[in-house]
Amino acid sequence: MNAIISLCHFCEAHGPCILFCTQAFHSAHDAQLLMDSVPPDKRLPLHARPDSSLSEASMSSTTDNCEGCRSVTVDQPGFISHDSKAQISYISSQYPEQPQLYRILRHACVRSLNCEVCPGKEGPIVFGEDNSCHVLSHTFHLQDSQARGFQRLYSFIIVMMDRVFLINSWPFLVKHLRTLIDELQSKAEIVFTKEQEEAKDSQRASSSIRSAGLYSMPGPDHLRHIRTNPSGRSLVELTGDKEVFVYMHKYFVYLLKAGGMRITECMVEGPPSAMATPEVSLPLTDSGTVQVGERKGVRESLDGLVSALEFQVVTMENQPLVHSLKQLYQMLGQKDFMELAYRVLRGDQVIVRGSEVMTVTSIIGVLKDLVPESCCHIVSFSQCYKESFVCNFLGLAVGVSLPKHVKDSDFHVLLDILPPLELRGADQPSHQLAATFAEHSIVGPPQTTSDLDGFLLTYKFMVSCASPSNLDQKCPLILQKLVSLLSGEFFSDALIAQAFQGLKGEWMNKVKVLYKFSKMGYSDNPERVEKLEKLLKEVLLVGPEDLPILRYWRSALSKEYRSYLLHSTK
Repeated sequence: MNAIISLCHFCEAHGPCILFCTQAFHSAHDAQLLMDSVPPDKRLPLHARPDSSLSEASMSSTTDNCEGCRSVTVDQPGFISHDSKAQISYISSQYPEQPQLYRILRHACVRSLNCEVCPGKEGPIVFGEDNSCHVLSHTFHLQDSQARGFQRLYSFIIVMMDRVFLINSWPFLVKHLRTLIDELQSKAEIVFTKEQEEAKDSQRASSSIRSAGLYSMPGPDHLRHIRTNPSGRSLVELTGDKEVFVYMHKYFVYLLKAGGMRITECMVEGPPSAMATPEVSLPLTDSGTVQVGERKGVRESLDGLVSALEFQVVTMENQPLVHSLKQLYQMLGQKDFMELAYRVLRGDQVIVRGSEVMTVTSIIGVLKDLVPESCCHIVSFSQCYKESFVCNFLGLAVGVSLPKHVKDSDFHVLLDILPPLELRGADQPSHQLAATFAEHSIVGPPQTTSDLDGFLLTYKFMVSCASPSNLDQKCPLILQKLVSLLSGEFFSDALIAQAFQGLKGEWMNKVKVLYKFSKMGYSDNPERVEKLEKLLKEVLLVGPEDLPILRYWRSALSKEYRSYLLHSTK
């Protein structure tokens, strides 16, 4: 983190002053020079060591100050921690070595203790200017039995040029500064309480002496001691901790290192994100509940829907899961898989019906990877049918019948799952399951697959729709490539997933070209059909059978990206 962390103090005699500061040096050459000044037997990574190489010029201004304005001595002018892996040295001293940084830090110190006021006079606040620097200041008090009002004012300040980074780091920095302040205040309170008790004991002893008639005027030596008593007390004396600045150095190093690793600046260039955010998604959690987004418009439209859903709490015992497209391809066989995949790719409503919630949910999770995420509107499992405008991926319980308009529609596809007879419970009698599949002939998956889960081989699967597609003659190009990947004997699931991800990216680029073409004013042009065919054939390298998929995927483009395409160079 490119910042300077400093402890500041308001002295009763000298005003605001910089007491202790830590900064990072990223130059490997400078770090090596600093490390050369430390004996080899004392070099430890990220461990505080006194540094004798720091300029003594910074100490000259402290000789006239009181003890309360000092943190280091000439014999121990600072501390160094060296991160050999990152080649960064963290140096702590009373003042920065660079005069320009000293002026910036001094100005921030004065504003922190004199000008900028936090509600309650103790707490965090941010101030600064865009042409200079920005400061996070956290003021606090430490108890002191010898100070006016029995307390002294301190502040931690973090100075950096990046205002956005400072604001984003606010929760992290304030939390840890507050922890350090609590530790200092706790130590100072112990010392303060002890000194107060000693003062009371001294007063009681003086009263006893006066009552006995043994009281005498103080001598010149005692008066000289009072006159020479310093107006300020060091932080070491206030807290009773001789290693308080060593601990503070280590704490500042942690804040600089962890703060820099916590947030990474990312320069965003180019057009807005092409993919839209999914509007509706109702995934089923492990506990059997539904997660619903809080975005405006979604919550209102789903209140009635969610209240009608009746989910049962399920476990994953004896419920096999489908983990990949290749596994589903092997279970269904090529013909049924191509029919199901084609319906998914072109945006039909996909209904998966089965008795086991986790099996149904896992199949839907695999199928939704065939299309862009923003095209997926999911109800993972339901006890009643939901219309296609609510979701395009629907999981249904066994025995739920479909409306007539769904059975007769060419824009719906049904995948039925029939478990083995020994897994059918009392609530799923065999005659009910038989009635569900009475109209169809059930064909099981190929029994020669070696890598398929043996338990799933006992299940029966069936794909049905109003009118099967003629994929033998006109098969979309993206489906051909997908089948080629899945039929490869030596292709792993990870390789197939990565390859199809790249294939989806390629087709999204075709979608952008098609969208741009559709908005270029060809609607009334009689040559539009001819130009569209030429675009598909010569530019996009696809056929008319691919057009339904491209048009459906166009809904995945975000509104911002559509606006960008319309206003880009025509």
